[in-house]
Formats: sequence, C-alpha cells, structure tokens
Amino acid sequence: MIQNNINIDNRIRFLLYRINNNLATIEEKNEYLDLLLQGGYINKTDYDKNKKELTNKGNSTNLGEAIIGIGIAVLVGTLLSKLFDKE
Repeated sequence: MIQNNINIDNRIRFLLYRINNNLATIEEKNEYLDLLLQGGYINKTDYDKNKKELTNKGNSTNLGEAIIGIGIAVLVGTLLSKLFDKE
C-alpha cells in the first residue's frame, strides 16, 4: 500500500508540473483529478465540481488555477506528513 501511495504521489507531482507549465492535455488533467480523488486528497464533491468544469471549459485559465491550487495543497500536505513521519 505504501509503494502504491508513493507511485500515486509521484504521478500527481508529474501531472502538476505539466499543468503548471501549460503542457497538460485534457486527458492528463482528468487523470490528475482521478488520482487526487483516489489518493484521498479531495472529496467527491470537489472532484465532481472540477471534473464538470474541466468538461465544460477544457483548458480554461480559471480551471488551471484551481487545479494548481489543489495540487499545491496536496504537495504541502504530503511534505508535511513525510516530515512528521520522520520525527
């Protein structure tokens, strides 16, 4: 289970990098949202809201900013949890 979480976190970081640099495809943005839900980083309500916006707006700037915001929160949470796990 731990290895699976590491793989998910690494993929999330990769996809966030692509989103941040305007390189991500719609499929990658969808995968990113799917992984956030699967990893427990967002709830079903947030997932559905973002998925609907992605479907309706495609590569909209506002959606990109929202997705990046979620990703940054995920990364900070991951880093903090790893920091506290070591102590």
